[in-house]
Amino acid sequence: MLSAERMEQIVKAMISQHDVLCKLAERKCEAIKREDAQTVSAITNKEAPFVDELIRLEKKRIAVIEYDLGSTHSDATFSEWEQAVIHEDEQEKWQKLYLKLTKSVYALKQANTLNQELLRDSLIWVRLNISLLKPKTQALNNYPNPKGGQSSSSVFSGRIDSRT
Repeated sequence: MLSAERMEQIVKAMISQHDVLCKLAERKCEAIKREDAQTVSAITNKEAPFVDELIRLEKKRIAVIEYDLGSTHSDATFSEWEQAVIHEDEQEKWQKLYLKLTKSVYALKQANTLNQELLRDSLIWVRLNISLLKPKTQALNNYPNPKGGQSSSSVFSGRIDSRT
């Protein structure tokens, strides 16, 4: 199989994986809004195989680039690979394919960013509610402790009983 055909299969598979992850991220967003922690956890577990597949596909993509451009160019960009391997008459097709991948990655990034913000806001809300429910410790006097919050080690606390 030609490397261009292999790369096309890899890129299309990457787009597919990103699209599935984006749909899962949208479902996760709705679960976060409903405060359904079990569904969020289940969706997170479902995401793992797709992330693993993306890692595998990225390794294949790098292998194709190394095959075509040499091992010293394993960090070459898609555009650099395209210019070196793809004929001019097919470059528009590849640019559209790359744009589709870019849009897919961007949509996933946006969905994940929203989910992170929602989870962060939920944690802030939980912490606020917990702090409101905690009993407040009251100071025994109205004066700040010169020892920086440490309790007095002597039996005599230094308080004066004004009732005498």
